[in-house]
Amino acid sequence: MTAGTPPPIVTGVDGSAESLDAVRWAARTARLRDAPLEIVHALDVSALLAGGVVPPPDEMVDALRARGRRALRTAQELAAAQGVPGAVTRLDPDRAAQALVEASRTAALLVVGSAGHGRLTSLLAGSVAAAVGTHAHCDTVVVRGDSWDEPAAAGRPVVTGIDGSEAGARVLAAALAEARLRRAPLVVLHAWADTPPPHPDPRCVAEAGQRLLGERVLAHDTGDVEVERVVVHAHPRRELVERSGTAQLVVLGDRGRGGFPGLLLGSTGQALLHHAACPVLLVRTTSS
Repeated sequence: MTAGTPPPIVTGVDGSAESLDAVRWAARTARLRDAPLEIVHALDVSALLAGGVVPPPDEMVDALRARGRRALRTAQELAAAQGVPGAVTRLDPDRAAQALVEASRTAALLVVGSAGHGRLTSLLAGSVAAAVGTHAHCDTVVVRGDSWDEPAAAGRPVVTGIDGSEAGARVLAAALAEARLRRAPLVVLHAWADTPPPHPDPRCVAEAGQRLLGERVLAHDTGDVEVERVVVHAHPRRELVERSGTAQLVVLGDRGRGGFPGLLLGSTGQALLHHAACPVLLVRTTSS
């Protein structure tokens, strides 16, 4: 990246349909942001070490590289079809998680596919989830569902969840930026359930939620973004999964109290990463 060049959007590809969806979403977002696009294919040469120490035959590594180059060419052509003809491609010898975490050091956004059979597309649904979620140096998008690719998706809202934490301000700012970029309305949600613990007066809780949302939204310049504030008596996990069916993007904190507690590795985050009907943006709310 040279001086004056904005940081790239980085996406990983392994040839699977899920990773190619990620390439298309990343390319469209790169076009909207006028940002460069970098596409990475992880060779994971270490997985071929016999006994963990003996290097694989050169022919096997060459075959891996050839397959990786084919996947990158396909991804580059797909990006060009989305209006980004100058995507940079790179083969990386590391495992998928290490390659993408390292690339995230200089990236504006990391984009991956949802769970699939490939190494890259499964990274946020399996054991690699903790590594990427904990160590990525930028925001991450998990591309889920099919509805984001429909013509009507452009009119759907961006949805975000807000609590009373300081990190929630970062999440709301990111959600506003995405809504503005996509010329979409924004739904700011505060969801609460009566168990556990029981609330003595649901009306008081609802009023407190409305005050919280009002204060949070007023602290930001909403500009021309149409903002709908919603307080519901429901579990955040169920409410966000349900609302993802009519959204074009759900914006959450990457972990802890970045939007709802325990998002990435807790039940709410797992539910969204496995069941959301649209892409999910995990906003980096802590320093690396």
